[in-house]
Amino acid sequence: MRKYQVISADGHVEVPVDWSTRVAAKYREHAPRLVRNPDGSETWVMDEWKRDCVGNLYCGLRYDEFTPKTAPTYHHPDGSPRPGAGDAVQRLREQDQDGIDAEILYYPIYGPRLLAKMIPKDPQCYLALVQAYNTYLAQEYCSAAPDRLLGMALVPETGVDDAVAELERCRKMGLRGATLTMWPNGSPDPAPEDDRFWSAVLDLDMKMAAHVSFGGPPRMVEGVTAESAVCGTLQAGPSCGTIGRLILYVFDKFPKLRFYFAETQAGWLPHALNWVDEFYLRWYTFFDLKLKKMPSQYWRDHCLFGFVHDRLAMKLRDYSSTDMLLWGSDFPHSQGTFPDSQEILGELLEDVPQADRRKVLVTNACNFLGLDPEAPITETP
Repeated sequence: MRKYQVISADGHVEVPVDWSTRVAAKYREHAPRLVRNPDGSETWVMDEWKRDCVGNLYCGLRYDEFTPKTAPTYHHPDGSPRPGAGDAVQRLREQDQDGIDAEILYYPIYGPRLLAKMIPKDPQCYLALVQAYNTYLAQEYCSAAPDRLLGMALVPETGVDDAVAELERCRKMGLRGATLTMWPNGSPDPAPEDDRFWSAVLDLDMKMAAHVSFGGPPRMVEGVTAESAVCGTLQAGPSCGTIGRLILYVFDKFPKLRFYFAETQAGWLPHALNWVDEFYLRWYTFFDLKLKKMPSQYWRDHCLFGFVHDRLAMKLRDYSSTDMLLWGSDFPHSQGTFPDSQEILGELLEDVPQADRRKVLVTNACNFLGLDPEAPITETP
């Protein structure tokens, strides 16, 4: 009976989906399509926009084989899908090959920013494309093993009404979480109407799993603002701008909200936890800003962080906490550890006690997503 031994908390659904078959007829000519170039590379095309795949389709190559000629394609020369670019059954077999049991799955790297170009031109077409991706994720991909393929829905950037409606739809389809690229109102900045989205997140028990960060940077006026005072002027780490704004506008109103920030690495966390407090203490009187807790405590109470190859993450764990850390393989992207994750984990977790290993590889992810870490899981077909 198979149980969770290793959960990768960072993977990507880099599948060349046929978007045209998944949207209404009136949007099909505007749907992204994959074009094969004369040199064998592949490019996504959507109306007048293009997005190459350069740099992210590592797909398990040796690094001396990872070149501009070998990487930007989803397919082998014979047309078969490369590792990480196939269907759900292929993905489950790749999990077995890599010695992992489940993955938290984010959007394809080209997805959000290419699709968002459609918003000014035709927001309804954009929304249809986001819905098509989420439907594919829930009903065609993750449904093969929903306890092992843990897909995070893409939240549309066309306003809170659309964001809440899509959150509700995705929950009904069985997805456990979602990832934001902008704030719920669809802009780079938080707004009061976002509160309806956060309420829905808690009511629906949907998990917020951001990829590194979301939204734009803190508003800067003459160098420092109340926002930057809580964010540590962005010197703390890769997610600090988003977290600082969550501290100012969200966490006190919604104390049960938690966020997982994937692929941030984690060796920087001890510095960040110190620095956000230091900077706040130096500036809070200047801005007449009084938080209920120290900034670092908000981080500890609300945030989790993912690392891939970071060799300092576990060595410095006593200065942050293993309760805040999840490991991920980033498969099939260029930071990825596939198919050598077991070997790399042996290095990253060398001399780490079993209790801490179990947290980082299983229980932190299960507690966040509401999974039973001891339950039997789906066998690979």
